[in-house]
Amino acid sequence: MRAIGILMLCVMISQQAFPQHVKKVKRYTNHTELGILTGRTKYDFGSGSNRVDSKFSLSAQMFNGVKLNDYLSAGITVGMDWYKTALVTPIAAGGRYVITKRGPGRLFAAIDAGYGATWLHQDSDGYHTKGGFMLNPGIGLTYGKPGGAAFTISLSYKRQEIIVNKPLLWEQTYRKEERVYNRLALKLGMAF
Repeated sequence: MRAIGILMLCVMISQQAFPQHVKKVKRYTNHTELGILTGRTKYDFGSGSNRVDSKFSLSAQMFNGVKLNDYLSAGITVGMDWYKTALVTPIAAGGRYVITKRGPGRLFAAIDAGYGATWLHQDSDGYHTKGGFMLNPGIGLTYGKPGGAAFTISLSYKRQEIIVNKPLLWEQTYRKEERVYNRLALKLGMAF
């Protein structure tokens, strides 16, 4: 019995004398952003006259992913975009890449591509809104310690396609409107 105790003591001492150096790698990453979408819309009234308006919309999104290395992450982005006539829930595959490796403000690139769903959108009577393709490439700055929590600011281009079926008017049998929202997005966020 005494020999087993001495053997266990020797094993514990040897573990302390020769520690294993294992680098703990944080694999999960999150990037949550809130911002505005801005753009211009041209309305054609069909009689040769048209009108151009500036539009502002709210946008929120969350990127959840896995760090493939210290600079590249891949994952899924889910968000909400509140356009004037549509509430869109984009679901996309996304990537984040840190371009500059040092300094307090590191430059990063981001891209999300997927589908903008209209599950939460409520249509008026006779209308039916369907989602479509979404693309969102951008660039930004992140402030904070590498591998820790960071504050972000980003500027991106967002393209969202929407199809709206409208109620019939006069002698028409079918009214379909294909909308493409081209917006500039300015967002503030947190990443960890």
